[in-house]
Amino acid sequence: MAKKKKKKLLIVDNDVDLLETLVDYLKRCNFDVVGSSSSLEALKLLRSNKFDLVLTDIVMPDISGLGLISIIKNELGHIPVIAMTGYGEKVEKLTRERKPDYYLEKPFAMDQLVKVIDHLLSN
Repeated sequence: MAKKKKKKLLIVDNDVDLLETLVDYLKRCNFDVVGSSSSLEALKLLRSNKFDLVLTDIVMPDISGLGLISIIKNELGHIPVIAMTGYGEKVEKLTRERKPDYYLEKPFAMDQLVKVIDHLLSN
């Protein structure tokens, strides 16, 4: 019987502590996880690797998460994207215009995140 291949996730957040927490937690949940604290680096990773899902913060210093979502949807439209932010309704409205597959407001429960990832990857 073939071993089930782990789903590969890219996590993008410039808050290094949160990034490490997310990467560690999702690895323990049996995902293959790559973390990036830079949208530019994340874009390079996306263009040179195959990912099954991207989780990105919206407020980033180089390319915003909104820009990253737009690029992913235009160039790699098959990859589900989860957007996350702690900046409230105005940012949420702008985010929804970019059509991420799911939106999470920080702080969120880790088990909620895993349920969302499992749901998006099962489609």
